[in-house]
Amino acid sequence: MTSKTTTLHIIDQPGGGVIVYTTAGTPLPGQRLTPGQALATDLLNECTHRASDVRYWHGKDKAMELVSDLVDPDGFGYAVTSEVHRAACRVLGRPTNPPTPEVPA
Repeated sequence: MTSKTTTLHIIDQPGGGVIVYTTAGTPLPGQRLTPGQALATDLLNECTHRASDVRYWHGKDKAMELVSDLVDPDGFGYAVTSEVHRAACRVLGRPTNPPTPEVPA
């Protein structure tokens, strides 16, 4: 099973309302969920009762995309320091082993 990140942004509005943005897909009745998706669905259910608005978007979360690029060898993985790599791994919930540099042939 591949790992998937679901992001929820909870934003206080100046007038006292709360808007929730999420990368979770719109829930479909009877859909089989992973444990993380089930938890996100439960949280979003609570949000629909307490927030002013819940908005589902299916685009990429730019911040998480950057963090993923920091550990991806095809992204910035070999260009960042080991401290940055470990911090990005912690955010993504991955093991914090430093990247192994490529040895030129």
